[in-house]
Amino acid sequence: MSAALPEAVEAYLQAKFDENADGLAALFAEDAVVHDENRDHAGRAAIRDWAAGVSAAYDITRTVTGTTVHGPAALVRVRVAGNFPGSPVDLHHHFTVADDRIAALTICP
Repeated sequence: MSAALPEAVEAYLQAKFDENADGLAALFAEDAVVHDENRDHAGRAAIRDWAAGVSAAYDITRTVTGTTVHGPAALVRVRVAGNFPGSPVDLHHHFTVADDRIAALTICP
């Protein structure tokens, strides 16, 4: 992982790799929103449930393929492979970081 990424984004990636939904949710602001698969998950509890649901539903491997940082925003490209239709897929993770926490995350192809 790139040293240029905000610390919260680095920790998010590690928590995703470790399938640690509680640790992942703690990295977000209380009012953060994750947008994934055309759904919004608002607040830490909903984000934790989203992360746990993904881990429970799929056997996934993730490989970071690129990163870009612009001020408080970070784009992380991840190749995701597993037991889901269309595997593998390259996903763009668009992070906004404020006060050392993830304020927003949008995941899209």
